Amino acid sequence: MQTMNLQIEESFFPHFKALIDSFINDNKVKIVHDELPKHLTCSSIEEVRRRVYLAEKEDGISEEEYNKLMNKFFKEEIGIER
Repeated sequence: MQTMNLQIEESFFPHFKALIDSFINDNKVKIVHDELPKHLTCSSIEEVRRRVYLAEKEDGISEEEYNKLMNKFFKEEIGIER
């Protein structure tokens, strides 16, 4: 038995799903994994876009401040000098 992972264009998906469903009904195709693992969370495209937009609006730290924080973390937590 062969297994495939496919990426399907959003607008074509309903047609593709109907085709696959007919194969399933004829016992030609078996669904191996029908649901996502319980520990995995998927957000809608709109939710991801909203979160990216909000993150980009936030004031972040400078690269210099980031490097200082990382140096401190590596030294104190891992014992490595960067």
